[in-house]
Amino acid sequence: MIAAVQGYCLGFGFELALMADVRIASDDAVFALPETGIGVAVDAGGDLRTARDAGAGWAKLLALTGRRIDAPTAERNGLVQLVVSQEELDAAAMDLAAEIAANAPLAVRSVKRNIDAFADAGLAAALDRTALAAALTLTSEDAREGYAAKADRRPPAFDGK
Repeated sequence: MIAAVQGYCLGFGFELALMADVRIASDDAVFALPETGIGVAVDAGGDLRTARDAGAGWAKLLALTGRRIDAPTAERNGLVQLVVSQEELDAAAMDLAAEIAANAPLAVRSVKRNIDAFADAGLAAALDRTALAAALTLTSEDAREGYAAKADRRPPAFDGK
């Protein structure tokens, strides 16, 4: 699966992109995991996949702060494999898909499965912990405050409850 990302790629959108095998971004793309700013944990493994692809430090920086990064920064850190202009994005994604599809299907499937098995070792157990954290934080007073603050366009006042 190839993700072609243009514009804002925040929260679950970023997490979906991280689930792709390869990510191509237009030069205007912006990535972030802003969940902690509204009082919830990252709930679909985006923090884990960021740690896998860019390292624990980048995962913590992005998930703990909600900071946004641009496409070149995402590429430098392995979160995006290619950055192209907005005009080239669709063609670049289609060209890459055609390049992969031109290879032997059995070999392509084998390589993908082998890399996924290695890269995702331990991911299932970590995703279980993520689901628990999401359930706890989504029902918290902090989450209610975070969503209300966003709606009111004011800074949240979290109590850790």
